[in-house]
Amino acid sequence: MKTSKAIDKIKAAGHDISDEYSRAECIGFLNTAIHEVSGLLIAANSPMMVQEVLIHDGENVPIHYVASAGQYPLRITGQTVNFVDPLMEEIRFRYFATMAPLEDETGDLPFVHSALNDYVLKVATLLALNRNEYDISQDKALTDEFRSILTGAVTMNG
Repeated sequence: MKTSKAIDKIKAAGHDISDEYSRAECIGFLNTAIHEVSGLLIAANSPMMVQEVLIHDGENVPIHYVASAGQYPLRITGQTVNFVDPLMEEIRFRYFATMAPLEDETGDLPFVHSALNDYVLKVATLLALNRNEYDISQDKALTDEFRSILTGAVTMNG
């Protein structure tokens, strides 16, 4: 789904005829939702959130790093990686990372599966509506139900 289309849907859901939600704010709502879905998938050890890089002693952890995907002979202190074995030059490092935030509205939502992007849109819409104190209790209940289904699916199928 195109980011610009997602923004249009957020504005339509809030009946935003007075342009109350700026497009930049809508990108913020989408980014918050993307981080939520990323965290959910990482917590479920989903392989779609795993990245791989060659890392060297003394480098910083990769951008959007959350946790190692496996055990490695290294220590991470703050943002710095130190090898346990000083004779090693590099390690092929696999790690869980969140999706990169949206910078503008020209690209696509980040997930390959359209159901995940639909969920991102729903969460972003709830964030926008909640800001204006709409009654979102029914929407939230449906979103929570979908979250539990999604968690079950990614936990079972990886």
